Amino acid sequence: MPSGGIRLARAAGLLACTAVALLAFRWLAAELVAVHLAHAAGRVEQALQQGQPRWQWLPRKRRDLVAGRVFGNGRVRPAPGGLTITSTGPDPFELGFPVAQRLDLVHWPLLILRSEGRATARVGVVWADGRGRACLTPARPWPTGTPLRIDLRQLDAVDPRGQPCLLPLAATMLRLRVQAAAGTVWTLQQVALASPDRADGPPSTAASLDTPASVPAQLAALDGSVPSPWVWLPANASAEQLLAWRDDAVRRQAGALAVRVDVPPSPPREGAPGGSGWLACVIYLAALIQLARRRRSPGLTLLAAFAGPLWLIAGLQWGERVDWPAVCAFGGALLFAGWNHRWAGTADGWAWIGRWNAAAWWAPWLLLPAAIAVGLAWGHPFEAIKPGRALVYVGWAMLQQWLLLGFALPRLERVMPARRWAVLGVAILFALMHTPNGALMQLCLLAELFWAACFVRSRSLLPVALAHAASALVVGATLIGPVLRSLEVSARFFL
Repeated sequence: MPSGGIRLARAAGLLACTAVALLAFRWLAAELVAVHLAHAAGRVEQALQQGQPRWQWLPRKRRDLVAGRVFGNGRVRPAPGGLTITSTGPDPFELGFPVAQRLDLVHWPLLILRSEGRATARVGVVWADGRGRACLTPARPWPTGTPLRIDLRQLDAVDPRGQPCLLPLAATMLRLRVQAAAGTVWTLQQVALASPDRADGPPSTAASLDTPASVPAQLAALDGSVPSPWVWLPANASAEQLLAWRDDAVRRQAGALAVRVDVPPSPPREGAPGGSGWLACVIYLAALIQLARRRRSPGLTLLAAFAGPLWLIAGLQWGERVDWPAVCAFGGALLFAGWNHRWAGTADGWAWIGRWNAAAWWAPWLLLPAAIAVGLAWGHPFEAIKPGRALVYVGWAMLQQWLLLGFALPRLERVMPARRWAVLGVAILFALMHTPNGALMQLCLLAELFWAACFVRSRSLLPVALAHAASALVVGATLIGPVLRSLEVSARFFL
């Protein structure tokens, strides 16, 4: 075959593999979201069948409260089995509880407070309805140390203008407004929302699956007539569309349970024993130490270094609560990569700055005007970028590109049969570091293909890192909402 035909065949092969990777990332993201929705719905279904509260908070640390503190004349500190609350003045103070999505106070109007101690206080309840209007109930006595059940249906809540408030199907905020004499101390153990009817729960899954209506029709039917209605989503939907429909359902009625039609609700399997995460982390770090004692094959070194980051991100360990074993594994992987890069010396053949006066040095910046153009065409008006966030993102981009281009690419070049496949391999790794954000994974694959191709010509890392940071900030300031759900990765993408 003539050389021109060979080059064309190679380019076609690379293009085909890129297209397959784009489709694979869309599928992977959708599957992970579908499983997440199924587990979330299964967990709720199981709790309702067992008569457990629909929503509950078990405050143990300051971070279990909104902003990690008391609003007003009070303070909190961790205590065995709860949070110790101390009133520091006669004026009321508020305790806010994080609301991941929304709360249905129509079907779950019983507020249960469990506490420990012997103190007398008064407590009112504050919530915000779907329009953001804050409503406050009259204060009532709270004899701490005994369970208190507050039926919100029997309290005349009013908004700041004194207008009466109805209980909402989708409340966005829940706070306790507490008043007690200065120096009063007690321990809050549980706050829960329960139903007065133990029969409240989701309908039969089998019956709902017979002839599921279109998603818009199902959403329009969410009128509160059923406490926990199912919303069945199509099997071919993207990750972003699945979560958008779930969010729409919850905005209409917080008790709605959205699942994909081919992945029915199922409670998550029981997790591994409590210390298994730390045991796996210790084994992984010990393996890294052993591998770092002498030179290893590039493939084994690469696999060992990326196991930690992929455990944290692709393993969905970065969510509302941090999985510290995975974070430690991530840190150990970075140290391992740094040690191996130091060992390799100049063999990796790149520099941070390099020849800045060469045209190839500036090539990575070509994606910035492209990002601006996409934002102008399909995004929203530019949102201001905080200088602190920009600075942090520059550092994060430099770390990512060092790990990908400074560490991974030279080793892939030694393993892969041709440099173009090493470039594709780095782009795939970059995309996997943004799991399960499907659209962002696809954008990252294409962007890193370009940046890695620029890098192999200049071997200068700084321009790629700066172009990465600038492009990402522009994308975040213009495309979040209409094009991208968010820039979040790992389990934070589900929020």
